[in-house]
Amino acid sequence: MTDLKLRSIGDDDYSVIREGRDIGRIRATYHHVKQAQEWSWGITVPLPMGAWSRGSAESLDAAKEAFRTAWETFYSNLTPEQIARWHRTQDARKADS
Repeated sequence: MTDLKLRSIGDDDYSVIREGRDIGRIRATYHHVKQAQEWSWGITVPLPMGAWSRGSAESLDAAKEAFRTAWETFYSNLTPEQIARWHRTQDARKADS
């Protein structure tokens, strides 16, 4: 994942990190209708998001690719002010914990 890194937070559960900031999550889940494991992914920055910011895939590699595509689209449309607001909000949450 270009400039995105995975940090394990449990069995088959990862935080997605960019430049030291937690920006999302990818984890194995069980799809009860399909009766199979799948990989759920989602962007988790504290800004408004649409349904396109999360999804599922059949493999970890496919989930990483889908996440990367969604992230690149999302990030390329952010203004400097939105990025600053995201960083302030995230930093304040860290300070409170």
